[in-house]
Amino acid sequence: MKGRVFVLGFDGADHRLVEQLLAEGKLPNLSKLASQGGFTSLRPTIPAQTPVSWSTFSTGLSPGRTQIFDFLKRDPKTYRPEFAIAEEGTKPFLLGARNREGAAAALALVALLVGFGLARPFLKANGRAALVGLVLAVPAGWAGWRVGKLLPREVPTVTSNRLGTPFWEAAGAKGIKSIVMRVPVTFPAVDYPNGELVSGLGVPDVRGRIGTPSFYTSDPFFAPKNKNEFSVELVRLESNVGTIRTEVFGPYNKLFGEPPVIKIPMTLTVLPDGAGLKVEPQGSPAVTLKPGEWSPWVTFTFPFNDLVKLSGIGRFHLASVAPEVQLYLSPINFDPVRLPPGVKISAPGSLAKRLAARFGLYKTMGWSIDTWSMSEETIDEKTFLEDVSATEGQYRKMMDGLLDEPDVKLYVQIYEFTDRVAHVMWRFLDPQHPAYDPLKAKEFAPSVEANYRVMDDIVGDVMKRAGPDDLVLVCSDHGFSTWRRSINYNTWLVRNGYLVLKQNDTKLADLEMLFNQGEFWPNVDWSKTRAYSMGLGEIYLNVRGREGQGIVSPGAEYDALREEIRTRLSEIVDPETGEKPVSRIFTRDEAYGSYDPNLIPDLFVTNSAGYRVSWQASLGVVTEDLYEENKQVWSGDHCSLDPDVVPGILFISRPFARDRRAAIADVPATIYSLLGVTPPEKLDGVPLL
Repeated sequence: MKGRVFVLGFDGADHRLVEQLLAEGKLPNLSKLASQGGFTSLRPTIPAQTPVSWSTFSTGLSPGRTQIFDFLKRDPKTYRPEFAIAEEGTKPFLLGARNREGAAAALALVALLVGFGLARPFLKANGRAALVGLVLAVPAGWAGWRVGKLLPREVPTVTSNRLGTPFWEAAGAKGIKSIVMRVPVTFPAVDYPNGELVSGLGVPDVRGRIGTPSFYTSDPFFAPKNKNEFSVELVRLESNVGTIRTEVFGPYNKLFGEPPVIKIPMTLTVLPDGAGLKVEPQGSPAVTLKPGEWSPWVTFTFPFNDLVKLSGIGRFHLASVAPEVQLYLSPINFDPVRLPPGVKISAPGSLAKRLAARFGLYKTMGWSIDTWSMSEETIDEKTFLEDVSATEGQYRKMMDGLLDEPDVKLYVQIYEFTDRVAHVMWRFLDPQHPAYDPLKAKEFAPSVEANYRVMDDIVGDVMKRAGPDDLVLVCSDHGFSTWRRSINYNTWLVRNGYLVLKQNDTKLADLEMLFNQGEFWPNVDWSKTRAYSMGLGEIYLNVRGREGQGIVSPGAEYDALREEIRTRLSEIVDPETGEKPVSRIFTRDEAYGSYDPNLIPDLFVTNSAGYRVSWQASLGVVTEDLYEENKQVWSGDHCSLDPDVVPGILFISRPFARDRRAAIADVPATIYSLLGVTPPEKLDGVPLL
């Protein structure tokens, strides 16, 4: 191509909904784009999940080759669930266990040399000058010893698990300049030639979590919904009048161990007239809010000790002062201006700070829109949509400024708001959903369409910048479907004798257990268990030599058991609805072809429309009921659905081949073709132009 390539991704943009809105004339820019080139559905990966599909988008490799096949994976030796996107580890900081000695020696040496250098011209004798240096070195060494005590022996590290080369890195190696914004599974950011990148999904908050919002309330009877599966920090306030002492919860202390959580004091003052609340975190300027108001960005400084501190940013929202105080604090993001060593959210590392100086503070967290608080109903729909608008608006502002960067031939940006709004607002589009509320639906059902119109506006912004030689490509990683009922495959495996429990007592799990090394599978008798389920729709056989306590022999026994489970599970019928919750079940050979047999699940179970794997099932919990009504706010989904049920979208501003159905792996193959770059490895897709 002579011109530039603009790639816009919209997480979760659904093909059927886009097709409907196009027919109604509500997406004029996408309609124009389709008329210039074409529009089609885009088949997501198996399974149809955000990190899985976007990893294939980045590399052109199937999930079996990227090794990103779910949000979760299991340790085959311990059966424990772990996050699949990245691995956390540690590395020595400076001299590690000898930091005290090193700091003492360094400062003593500096004092010795400085003292010697300053004294020598006056004393005119090396021995006396050295003596002065030694006198200064003693207190300096003592000071260094004390400073060294404040240094951590080791610091956390993060390593991405995604394999494969992203197309922008291959393009950069050929001299093609690019800007890449917020593509999932790009943390930690990797420096590459001729390019700049800001990481997306995978960047944690300062607590090392996907997102940990806080909710402060003086209501003694308030309880979060859904048993707080989503790990909202609930903070009880001792009063609803006057001055109230509380705390802001910061990072877990992975540097020194004690205290386990770094907190800073915060004072809340109810105004005398009851019209607002004054919020004063220690070390930050006070903000005064009226009910319904958001604060500007607040910078928090969390001290591990007198030397080591961590900076984060967050926003408050005051829901009410009377009759009870209800105050929301967003997940605390890493401050892009003061990032700690080792937290690399941009490439080059200085880019994060430069963007903040140019565009203002912004959310650095990968899952930037807080769906967790919506799910626990600690914020309402209006507050959620305000956060969506502010988040999307800031990233859009950055895009508008970056599109005209000189000599950039490849621009890539992924937006997440289409997915997050759909997750929690889909219930208002489905009158048959257990959480459907006709009164709320009148007000909030239009929010899904409204955000698709925002998507169209963003596409229009890029189309205005595109010249006749430029190409605009718009895609999504998957679509959406209603989630009315949940199914638990572990419960089915127990009832059919494949998973054996020592006793019937079950214990619920939550996301926090993943981080805090909580106990999983407490009642499973692995000596009699032949299969178990983990993640969003995967089944593993308990294979001898692969699993820590495996009993299923590889070969004929493995093949027979896998086919037996596949056949029986495919035939189940939900007695409540008369529907089949399982659409198709894929073996890993059918899904991927190439894979690591010790990592990739043995079966991928995909759901029919209206069904999804339950949250507890994804964490390996056996629940009392096989099926549950989904009465939660999180009402739309895609994670365990048949890819054909939740197709994504693809628009290209030039005509493209229609003799085959487009898949997500075809998008990077097409980009390689447009740029005239030979992929560094064989791709699993083909160019569409």
